[in-house]
Amino acid sequence: MRRVRVLIAKEWEELRKIKMVIYGALFLPLLMGGLAGFMVWQGQGLPPEAQAALFNTALMYFLILPVMIPVTLAVYSIVGEKEQGTLEPLLATPLTDWEIFAGKALVAVLPSLVLTWGVFLLFLIAAHVILGGIPAGVLSVPWLLSIFVLSPLLAVFGVLVSMLVSSRTSDPRAAYQFSGLAVVPSLIPLIAYSIQMTAVNLLLVILEGGILVVLNGALLYLVVKLFRREEILTRWK
Repeated sequence: MRRVRVLIAKEWEELRKIKMVIYGALFLPLLMGGLAGFMVWQGQGLPPEAQAALFNTALMYFLILPVMIPVTLAVYSIVGEKEQGTLEPLLATPLTDWEIFAGKALVAVLPSLVLTWGVFLLFLIAAHVILGGIPAGVLSVPWLLSIFVLSPLLAVFGVLVSMLVSSRTSDPRAAYQFSGLAVVPSLIPLIAYSIQMTAVNLLLVILEGGILVVLNGALLYLVVKLFRREEILTRWK
């Protein structure tokens, strides 16, 4: 764990030097939080049922956010460092593949969760001010589980997909494009809500959570199996 902590500190130090990555990671929460706030703002003066519907739609943004932030960070973690020339020294260290993967994954997941939950809290405060209170029945158990349980699973899924793509390509642009697939699971509640026009229910949350656990387990095995420093170095020479 000490070596992983050192790697995390090193990764954050490297990321701070890449301004576009930092700006992208900070811009997304502001954008999503702003869109969610705008949805709630439109509910001023509307009946409570209409306000609740807008609030439910706004909450969807906070399921997309924990996927989009780590994608921005995780894609750079391999192919971006290869392009910058900072990957080879890391791969030459005694760190195991598991330690390298764990460190890079945590570097992407932890900030995404902090930013998601922080913006979510600010959103609730803003919504309370705008509407004079949170619509009754909106912040239900399914939604709270979505924000605080599904979000970490979605963030891990986004990181795994991004690192898998990033480790198999030498083109950062292609890596970013293919990593966009990581957002798909977070769109499931939005699709379900759009079709049924009802709040996300507990069954949907449990079902998606179970699917994500299985997918994350399979992706974890695949990513670590493919994340081999010798192959990366020789293939990208």
